[in-house]
Amino acid sequence: MKKLIVCLVWLLAGASVALLAQHATKVYFDYGGDKMVVASAGEIEVQSGGIVDFESGGLFKVAGTTVTSSAAELNILDGVTATAAQLNAVTGASLTGAATTSAADSLAIPVTHRVVAKTTGADAEALTLANGVAGQRLLIYLGTDGGGDGTLTPTTKSGFATIVFADAGDFADLEYVNDTVGWILVGLGGVAAPPAITV
Repeated sequence: MKKLIVCLVWLLAGASVALLAQHATKVYFDYGGDKMVVASAGEIEVQSGGIVDFESGGLFKVAGTTVTSSAAELNILDGVTATAAQLNAVTGASLTGAATTSAADSLAIPVTHRVVAKTTGADAEALTLANGVAGQRLLIYLGTDGGGDGTLTPTTKSGFATIVFADAGDFADLEYVNDTVGWILVGLGGVAAPPAITV
C-alpha cells in the first residue's frame, strides 16, 4: 500500500509539473490537444522554404473574423502600390454619395461627391477646390444662376488657372492626377457656350 501511495504522489507531482510547464511556455496545445495556443509574446516562425497551407474548407481568421478572399483575389494585390485613399477614390468608396449641392455664397466646392450642382448668388463668387486623391473624377455644373459669376480656382491644377461658371448649365468635368499635377480638365460644356477658362 505504501508503494502505491508513493507512486500516486509521484504521478500527481509529474502531472503538476507538466501542467505548470505547459502554461509557462508561450506556445502550447490546449487540454485535449485539439487546439494550439500562442500566448502573449509567443510566436510561430515559418522559416525560409516553410509553408502554411489552408486546405479547401479550412478557415483563416483575423480577430475572430473569417477572411473570405480567395488566394486568386489576394494575389491580385501583389505589386499594387496605390494607397487606400487612392483605391477608394477610383472605386467611389471614399465618396459619401453620387451627387450633392453647393448653395449660393458657399465658396468651397465639395470633393466628397462625384457630381456637384452649384447655385450662385447675386454677387460674384470666388470658388475654391481642395486637392482630391489620384484618379478622382468630379463634375461641377451650375444648376441655378443667381446672377453672379462663380470663378473656380483649384488649389492644385494643370492646363488652366480658373473656370468661370456664368450661365445655368455650364459644367466642368475634372480629374485629379496627383498632388503635383492636381486637377486637369476632362471636358467643358454649357447650354449657350462652355464656361470660360483662364490659363
